[in-house]
Amino acid sequence: MKRPSTAIGLVLGLGWLLALVVLPARLSFASFTSSCSVYQYANVNVRRLDAQAYATVANHEGYEWGGGCWNTNDRDDTPGVPDSNGEGPDCSGLVFKTWELRNTANDSGFTYYQAMQNIHGVYTSYDFHSPVASDPFSAISKSSMMYMDAFAKNGHVAILWTGPGTDAGTDYVIEAYTDAVGVRVASEAYRSDSAYTGAIRENWTADCWPRCKSIGGLVMVVP
Repeated sequence: MKRPSTAIGLVLGLGWLLALVVLPARLSFASFTSSCSVYQYANVNVRRLDAQAYATVANHEGYEWGGGCWNTNDRDDTPGVPDSNGEGPDCSGLVFKTWELRNTANDSGFTYYQAMQNIHGVYTSYDFHSPVASDPFSAISKSSMMYMDAFAKNGHVAILWTGPGTDAGTDYVIEAYTDAVGVRVASEAYRSDSAYTGAIRENWTADCWPRCKSIGGLVMVVP
């Protein structure tokens, strides 16, 4: 084979140099958190339906272990690059922000965090699985759970998406599942799985607020 000229060799060399420059772009692509922002405020009247609306926006977004920052374009913007400052919450981070928990243990108040705020919170799946008295959430019988309560085990936590289960004995939940799947609404048998316990966020405002009326101890909606 004829030896390439100096000019051709220079072009080939530049090509390899450009390839080397382009390859690391995969890493910068994964640094989704560099675009995250901070916006939060103390909240007072937080209803289950408000929490469900918040979680709806997270559906179809990415998953990131220890993460808590996502946009609202219904896709994972950092697919296939787990644990790399990518987009999305993990399972406990999704519950933390959906339940508007405060980033201080033993604080029962509510704090709203925008989706693009990168915050995971101080709680893990084990905390939701085995709450202590000072937590702003507590254990609940799985048979008594309502929508936006959570199924939790040591290693995963998912939010009950709708009230009654399915005919197959499963429940629809919203969960930050894996990097490959992201955040999803899925039918799962967590209610019948003994590894999972039920958890309820304390101090929800009634869904009928601000048009509620109490009659004989019952909270009613005023038309």
